Amino acid sequence: MKKLKLFLIMMMMCWTMSSGAQTNSKVLQNYYIYASIEVRWANKATGEPCFVILISPGENGQQRPSILKNSEGKYVVVRNMMEGLAYLEVQGWELLEPRTAAGIGNWIVRRKTSFEELEKLVKANTTYEEVAPKVQLNLSEQTLKVDYK
Repeated sequence: MKKLKLFLIMMMMCWTMSSGAQTNSKVLQNYYIYASIEVRWANKATGEPCFVILISPGENGQQRPSILKNSEGKYVVVRNMMEGLAYLEVQGWELLEPRTAAGIGNWIVRRKTSFEELEKLVKANTTYEEVAPKVQLNLSEQTLKVDYK
């Protein structure tokens, strides 16, 4: 009887360990490209009011936002902020976080990408420096004479 119990316990342990190993062998990972967007009032060439989507993507290294264009190179124009968000969602962007400190209409968005595309982006936009860059300090950091190294 003891041998049978021991055998069953050993079988249960082996079965549990093998099923755990199978689930951990291949971990699926989602990769994302992030961007800062702002939906802002604008005027068409005719003077008619509209909204445009300003985007500061993480994929081309630019700091200033630019008006979002479609795949044909035409500027994306919407009637209101919510339509701007709907357009981004249709294009594969996901609203990640509202930037409330920056004001209404500012958001952080992301879209799924492949590891290869993300790795290419990182390689194209990352450099390594011998000398630490000088961080632009805010007023309280300047007062405290903070120096990031």
